[in-house]
Amino acid sequence: MRSFIAVVTSALALLSVVDASVLSKRQTNVVPEHGTTLQPANGTVVAPGQSFPFSYQLMNYCFITYVPVEVYLSTSPPTAADVSRAGLVDGSYIYSFGGFEAPANGLPPLPPSGPQPPPSSFTMPTLDVPADTTLYLTVVETDDCPWHQGYTGFETTTVVYG
Repeated sequence: MRSFIAVVTSALALLSVVDASVLSKRQTNVVPEHGTTLQPANGTVVAPGQSFPFSYQLMNYCFITYVPVEVYLSTSPPTAADVSRAGLVDGSYIYSFGGFEAPANGLPPLPPSGPQPPPSSFTMPTLDVPADTTLYLTVVETDDCPWHQGYTGFETTTVVYG
């Protein structure tokens, strides 16, 4: 009887590992659908230390209430290979503005102690790039669907480092 219990326990442990790996792969679906950066306009020139407007319209693929978004600057346009469920992978960007929870479907922002929506403006950091460099402002939107299928989309707008 003890050997039967050991076999069943081992089998269940193995299945949970296999299931977790399958689930992990299922939850990293980079899809072509994505929201839209409304501000800044494509090609906007922004000087270091200058504030610039930011507005992003969610895709909200799964019609969830609060959608995680991450905002980055990079020197080359990100590809799907640069995207993970946590945002852009290290080495594919030069600056992160951070992660936010954007309210969807007309909901208000979360309480001040909770995750906050993206601000209405960002400040261009001082970067180690020449003036007039085209930078890629990328928003990564991750929708955690109720049926445990996650979708990650990303949208890129250019800004010129002035």
